[in-house]
Amino acid sequence: MKKSSLLALSVLFGTLLFSCSEKSPESNVIDPYQELRFEVYDSVMVDVLENVVLLDYQEDLDQYLVKEQRGSKVLLVDGKGEMIKEVELVGEGPNQIQFFLEGRFLGKDRFIFKEMSATMDFHVYDRSFQKLEKIQGPAEGFGAGIFINFFRQTFTPWTEWDEVFILGEEVNTYNPGEMDPDKIGGGFYNRVKTGFYYDSNQDTVSYFSLYPEAWAPRSTNRWIGQSFPYLSFDVESKRAAILPPIGNQLFLYDFDGNSLINETAVALSHPDRDQEIPDPERDSRLYPSFSDVKSFGEYQLAMFYTAIPEDVIIEFQSKGEGYTQNPANQKDLVAYRKPRFIIVKGDQQVGILNELPVAGSVNLGLSDGTLIIKAADGAVERDYNLFYKIRMVE
Repeated sequence: MKKSSLLALSVLFGTLLFSCSEKSPESNVIDPYQELRFEVYDSVMVDVLENVVLLDYQEDLDQYLVKEQRGSKVLLVDGKGEMIKEVELVGEGPNQIQFFLEGRFLGKDRFIFKEMSATMDFHVYDRSFQKLEKIQGPAEGFGAGIFINFFRQTFTPWTEWDEVFILGEEVNTYNPGEMDPDKIGGGFYNRVKTGFYYDSNQDTVSYFSLYPEAWAPRSTNRWIGQSFPYLSFDVESKRAAILPPIGNQLFLYDFDGNSLINETAVALSHPDRDQEIPDPERDSRLYPSFSDVKSFGEYQLAMFYTAIPEDVIIEFQSKGEGYTQNPANQKDLVAYRKPRFIIVKGDQQVGILNELPVAGSVNLGLSDGTLIIKAADGAVERDYNLFYKIRMVE
């Protein structure tokens, strides 16, 4: 065979090999509506009589900080759910707090709890639950209201060189009389600062806006209600996620030690969430508002409940106030409020989840990519204190 023929065949073979090895552009496109699969890989049972929730997890110690959901005790349990310590933390004593719902590990040797009060002070305890200090909180009364969610932590603490830092959200940081939406409209989102940062070096609390600049109601100066955003913060990566309840965007930031920078908007979508931003005068149950955002490993989980059809609301309300105000009748509507989940990785939506692999509520997201689900009430005694560990099947 002539050299020219060999050369031609070599070039042709190389071209075919290169073409076959190249991926088509379509193969790299991620379907944001693909249903991702999660699996249960472990569980933890906290065998106590009272209904409890997990407040936090300390990975190095393999310990959970646990609170009675409606009681006054805090529990410290190991990774298998075995009791290490039990403390009556709610009360009037010198080592107690009048009332609280949230608490976290502060490093490996301390705990920190957020008091439910007009100032929302923080109380720091040692491992024996002896109170070490009280930190002035970020709130200024209860003007904006009280929002209770047993499965949310509104602050993230950490330590560096023995100094304490706290990044969080607090809706009661402003005087509602000075921020009347009837007067300032969408300007509310430029002026109200519900994010806070505590630095023990300065012993001060600074404030910043949690309403993203690119969030549609803020950028268009349109008033659609308070819509206080949710904040999730990963200490290791110093990466923050902010999720306004209204709208279709998740916002990611870097924390530079003083403020959130490098805002990145991620478009969110779901087949059960295609409504336009609603009129604030309409019943909020007609819109599938986001209810929380949790970070787990490289991912963020945006959660919402499906909207109730308008004709169902109208029929329900037509039965009169005596009927609608009876909690026993609320079950007529609960069936329409189904939890749904949107998963984000990096700067894009990578899929959705329409049903958890087990019935329950998302309690915690962990840095190793685990989500912890508090089991729904069941027929077995005290199985409501069963917590499932689930992870994404990749």
